[in-house]
Amino acid sequence: MRRRTYLATATGATAVTMAGCIGFWGSDTEENADDETTDDGPPELEGPDDDGTLDDFGNLGAWTVISGAMSAEEEQAVAGDQSVLLEAGTDDQEARIVRELPDSVDCSTVNFGLAVASEDTITPMIQLFDDEDNVIDFRATIHRGRLQRCNFGVTRMDSGIDLTEITDIHIAFLSGEESEDELLFDDLYAVPRAEDGQVMLHFDGGHESIESEALPILEEYDYPATVFVPTDLVREDDDAEGDYLTEDQVEELDDAGCTIASYAANGQILDNYDADDQADQLTEAQEWLEDEGYDDGAGYFSYPAGQYDEDSLELVADTYDIGFAGHDPVQGHVVNAARYPRLLDPEVEDVEAHLERTAKLGGITTLCYYSLEEEESIERLEETMELLDDHVDDGNLEVVMPEDLETEYVFDGE
Repeated sequence: MRRRTYLATATGATAVTMAGCIGFWGSDTEENADDETTDDGPPELEGPDDDGTLDDFGNLGAWTVISGAMSAEEEQAVAGDQSVLLEAGTDDQEARIVRELPDSVDCSTVNFGLAVASEDTITPMIQLFDDEDNVIDFRATIHRGRLQRCNFGVTRMDSGIDLTEITDIHIAFLSGEESEDELLFDDLYAVPRAEDGQVMLHFDGGHESIESEALPILEEYDYPATVFVPTDLVREDDDAEGDYLTEDQVEELDDAGCTIASYAANGQILDNYDADDQADQLTEAQEWLEDEGYDDGAGYFSYPAGQYDEDSLELVADTYDIGFAGHDPVQGHVVNAARYPRLLDPEVEDVEAHLERTAKLGGITTLCYYSLEEEESIERLEETMELLDDHVDDGNLEVVMPEDLETEYVFDGE
């Protein structure tokens, strides 16, 4: 196996969602499932099956440990009979395993992902290398929760990479100094990516500046957006104390083509509450939206501050059609509707790179903003809309809404 400077490539990296790769993978057989190698070399990657699974990690011998430690975990599994526990030692600063493919493969049209779980906030990475050592990185930042599939997004890509000639797959995460972080994962899968680049625009928190400052900018470009409001904090009128949207402002946003959706009832971080209180926050907000005539947004939810726990994820999955969190761009089709990623309050230079990548690769990138009280925030949104409009005018990107995501891009295994 070629020994690269793995840590150096990982420091700017994030976790992976692979592109393409349908129809060329070999299949593991019962005869070699437990062997590290066969007479013809390492076992080939299995799948994909109807759910997009490429590797259920029943054969850990196909993977080589570069740093940290890898072991099978038979108590939890998503795709097969076991998952993988990847551990970083105190001296490693990362944990990394590698699979070198017997033949190069075309990964140009799909994203890869994993089912993952961790006791702490962690950012797993999937990296793909071509035969010239160019790399594409994919990330999924996760908080607490059970082992389940996550939506991974493209966060870095070498300009010279040939996605049709991928030779190595890496799964890794970075670890803090003197820490022994762990990642549980399973189910390496491939999911389609929208052929054309899509962008969604979100505004969280319900601040009155969304109507006074953001709406005129959106109307200048004729772009729709989704506004997530803390429904208990919507003010009756301008005389009511506070700086949240008034009922009339919410109605004006709706009339302008925005979708009004849920930011919980009080807009507070959900995992500050027990499961019953979380459920109340979710259902009360949804009922308000329905009662006020905002039914088109009553199925969509944004996690306040992007935070959640296991209860939050399960309750949102039961209550809403899609829950939005953070943090990564260039997403494939939705594989976990309870936490679909977005870029939270991004800087213009970051947006510029992500929009260019979305236009080049296809996929979906969501930009989320909060209040626009400061002149700097207003200028940032104006500059971002100018960049977006250039791509839209060139036919490289299209602005879409959560309804489009729900009806067209939820992965069903086909």
